[in-house]
Amino acid sequence: MQKKILIVEEEAPIADALLGRLRARGYAPTRVTAPEEALAAFDAERPDLVVASLTLPDDGGRRVCRDIRRRPLGALVPILFVGTGREDVHSVSEAIAAGADHFFVKPHGVGDLVAKVTTYIGPGGEPSLPPTEAGAPPPLPTDPPAPAPSAPPAAAPLAEEPTIAEPPPPGDRYAWALDDEAAPPPPQAAAPRTAEAPQASPSPAPPTLDERPGAGFRAPTAPAEDTEGLWAAVLRPGRAAPLTERGVGELLAAAARAGLTGRIEVAASGVLRRLFFEGGQPVYADSSADAEDLAAHLAAEGMVARSALEQARARAAQVGGSPEELLIEAGYLDPEAVYQALRDHVVQRVLGLFALEAGEAVVVRGGPKPLDPVDLGLHPGRLVLDGVRRKYGRLRLYRAFGTASAVPRPRAGAQPPPGLALRPDEEAVWKACDGHRSAVEIARAARTSEVDALSILYGLSMLDLVEGPSGRRRGAMPSLDPERVERAGAPRTADQMPGYADLVGGKLADVRSADYFQVLGVPQGATRAEVRAAWEALKRRFDPHRVRRDSPLWHQVVEIAAVVDDAHTMLSDPRLRARYERALS
Repeated sequence: MQKKILIVEEEAPIADALLGRLRARGYAPTRVTAPEEALAAFDAERPDLVVASLTLPDDGGRRVCRDIRRRPLGALVPILFVGTGREDVHSVSEAIAAGADHFFVKPHGVGDLVAKVTTYIGPGGEPSLPPTEAGAPPPLPTDPPAPAPSAPPAAAPLAEEPTIAEPPPPGDRYAWALDDEAAPPPPQAAAPRTAEAPQASPSPAPPTLDERPGAGFRAPTAPAEDTEGLWAAVLRPGRAAPLTERGVGELLAAAARAGLTGRIEVAASGVLRRLFFEGGQPVYADSSADAEDLAAHLAAEGMVARSALEQARARAAQVGGSPEELLIEAGYLDPEAVYQALRDHVVQRVLGLFALEAGEAVVVRGGPKPLDPVDLGLHPGRLVLDGVRRKYGRLRLYRAFGTASAVPRPRAGAQPPPGLALRPDEEAVWKACDGHRSAVEIARAARTSEVDALSILYGLSMLDLVEGPSGRRRGAMPSLDPERVERAGAPRTADQMPGYADLVGGKLADVRSADYFQVLGVPQGATRAEVRAAWEALKRRFDPHRVRRDSPLWHQVVEIAAVVDDAHTMLSDPRLRARYERALS
């Protein structure tokens, strides 16, 4: 279901421009012209966002804002003011003081407003959840939930004597247990949604992954092979090791083969990330960083407004529990939809672990279990192959596996584990690996790129289908030598190129003030082919994937790309273009 937007505007050209651009981006906007109609439409439609004009008679825009804020749902819905700048409210700070969330000058700020809608309610066209009942949902609960069961006494350590890793550096918030169940999870980490393993009792045991309805991949509950070597050489429970010695992919593959029931903890850059297993199958993942929790994922997917999320976070800090629980109880989220989103969230968190190059990892057997385990429907080997292909670049593959001149060897008699189906390019690379071809020759035989071939070979080596080049220990990753990196010619991102910042700044000023023809740089009589050619050129020049996410230019490039897409959508459709040209005239 499309997200709903209520527009309170009496000026037809402005309203038509907003309606056309919002519909082109997948939203469902509704327009009213009077404050009284706005309140009735708000109660009936329950919109996700409101755009109120400050040029309505008798200060109607501010009255609409005040009246909406008095409603239960209105406290969480973003409200954007549009005005000429000559009214009482003519800045963002004054709009916030009046109860709104932002202020835009019309008509030139309409493009900026449309670009910012996604920031507040997510992309258009995403499925949104129907209200649980007529009227506004109940307010967020104020009573704290029942306290979680207390942790059991510390279990005895394993037979093998664990070694103690070096203490965390000063300022590191997370000191974590190095013995199996020798200590509970760190209190500084995000509140874990776990429950202790059930004690022996006459009640029936909870269903396993294989018994849950709708299960996808059926993880083995007990390993079929002798896994003592895996436990001793790779997993080493309770012993922390740097990621350069034991990579996440190697640990994930070994945990699946050994049938681990427990968790892998990874501490990096002051953040603790945990991956829970049941019978060798990943079933849950969490993080101590708010930006990586389930609630943040729901907001990023457009399932809940960010303003509602921030209020739920504040309330959760006061009463305990999690933001998503409070949002479900308040009627803003549906439990079934949250469970469906949980699977994608866990997969993203698992794949995100492959991006970590610095930090420490430790395996913990047993211990607390997640309250909301989820069947990912994926073989762990698929996560290993996808994680390497998505998160490893050329230089990192050179360090971890070998260069394109390296000659890998197939492991004698090895076959993909049951349940893992190799994709066509992966199978082609595996079959082309004969112990005589180099990686670049394998890439040519499999008709794939050199980097893709190295990624597949490295992933297959973790799954024990391929032996790495001689002299290279799988999982080890030496430190980067700056001199070698410079000689290798590491690729630079667009934001590191001279003059790119000036180019972005000039184009950003255009997309915030110019019309769509000027944005694309084409005349009003341009043909559809000319419009498309201009759009493709700008998309290549201002591609967010070419800019580092930590660069100050990233958000600006994202905004430019969104407006360029809007311009192409509007001008390539004859009907929308005719209406837009009439509005310009």
